[in-house]
Amino acid sequence: MNERIDTVIIGGGHAGLTMSYFLSQLGREHLILERGRVGERWRSERWDSFCFQFPNWTIELPGYKYQCDDPEAFAPGREIVRFIQDYATFIKAPTRCGVEVTSLERTSKTGQYLCRTNNGSIEAANVVIATGPYQRAAIPSMSSDVPKHIFGVHSSGYRNSNQLPPGAVLVVGSGASGCQIADDLEDS
Repeated sequence: MNERIDTVIIGGGHAGLTMSYFLSQLGREHLILERGRVGERWRSERWDSFCFQFPNWTIELPGYKYQCDDPEAFAPGREIVRFIQDYATFIKAPTRCGVEVTSLERTSKTGQYLCRTNNGSIEAANVVIATGPYQRAAIPSMSSDVPKHIFGVHSSGYRNSNQLPPGAVLVVGSGASGCQIADDLEDS
């Protein structure tokens, strides 16, 4: 027999936790399934010197504001992780960590959703997918033309300059990630 719950939220980052906050406010039964730890992508897909790209005074989630000494500064990634984890505790988010959703389908028999996980199956009337928009690195197909001896790493896999071979570096992309990584490389 499958476990049954009203709403399953897939993803334990800020979006999933925000949904949990509002469902709790409405008294709705729900469960967050997170494949890693709360805020996992902030933990494992950011570089060591990562900083939030907006000033500290902008950091808040429903019912919870980031507390700091300098509202004009930019919080380092480890502070964002702490903030998200503290928020999950503050809202008493019903979270199951280490549970990866392997498939999701709507059953024809009951009209419910069936979430298959690495830890069993759950039937739900509602499912919210809160996994974020960038689950896979966007690497152009022309990258296959780059000679194999040239080292390449996507921003989600970059940690610090120690993982790079000696020599010149080309950062492709001038968005927030590219600029922060270029700054990190300049400082090392």
